[in-house]
Formats: sequence, C-alpha cells, structure tokens
Amino acid sequence: MPATQTITIFDGLEIKVEPVEEPDPVYFTSDEPEFNIHLRNNDAEYEFSEGSALLWTIETNPMQVVHSGEVEFGPLDHGEETTVTVGGKVLAYEGHGVLGVASGASGTNDSHRWELNAGRRNSADPAYSFSVWDESDYNASIRRPKRMQLAMVGTSVILIVFALIQILLAMGVFG
Repeated sequence: MPATQTITIFDGLEIKVEPVEEPDPVYFTSDEPEFNIHLRNNDAEYEFSEGSALLWTIETNPMQVVHSGEVEFGPLDHGEETTVTVGGKVLAYEGHGVLGVASGASGTNDSHRWELNAGRRNSADPAYSFSVWDESDYNASIRRPKRMQLAMVGTSVILIVFALIQILLAMGVFG
C-alpha cells in the first residue's frame, strides 16, 4: 500500500506528494506514473522568490535512483500554495519505490524573500512510497493464487450442495 507524509521545512513550508492517478493496486515496472508535489507556505520563515526549485528523486531499494530532476516554482508568499507535476518516466526496477524531495534556501539575512534551491540527492526526504512489481511476477504471485482460491471455494460449495442433495435423497425427502 502506498504511504505518504507531509514534509515541513523552514518552519512552515509544507511539501506533500500524491500520485496523479492512484496505483491499481501497485505500479508495474512498465508504468510511467506522474506525481503532484503540493507546496504550501504556512507562514514559513521566508517567502520564496520566482525561480525557486526543488530536487525530486524516484528510488527503488536499495537506494537505486531511477529518475531525478529539478522542478521550478514560485513566487510563494505566506499563505499561498502551488502544485508542480513530476515523473512520467518508466519505473524499470521492481521493489519498494520512494519519491523524495530535497531543497535548500539562499538569500540575504535582511530579506524575507529567499530562493529555494534544489538540494542534494542523498539528502532527499521520503514523501511518498509505493510498490513496484514486474507484471508477470505480480500475476504469478498474487493474481493466480487468488483465482485458485476462488475456484477452490466454488468447488467446495458445489460439493457441499451435492452431498446435501444425496443425504436428502437417502432420507427419502424427495422420493
């Protein structure tokens, strides 16, 4: 199951990630999911100027970077929010996936408007996690066993009904 967390930096800049389309029920290695990164300035320490950016990464275990990039936004004043969309590339590797974001800020001490800069890949905070399967592995491990269980339940119900009919015939209820 996917998991998400809100990341708060600079005492009030909230970053939350959600998929554009929810996985059904997981992502496959051939999928090209897109994610919305919601940024909200809830009275952060600074207001952020035009041209601010953050680094986003999609990684699979163990810490294998599949995709990364910078996305620009701004300006983002107190109380404002914006959404940027990232991703759209094939996932390629199976495992546990994580979309992380990394940022830093630069500006002058006497200014309340700073520029948010993309951070380093190894400092990315995990914002959204998900499962990535090879579709043939998923079919063999999850879908086929479920179908087999349903078939076994159906067969059991038919056998029980047949046995009840035989017992009732033997007791003379239908004869």
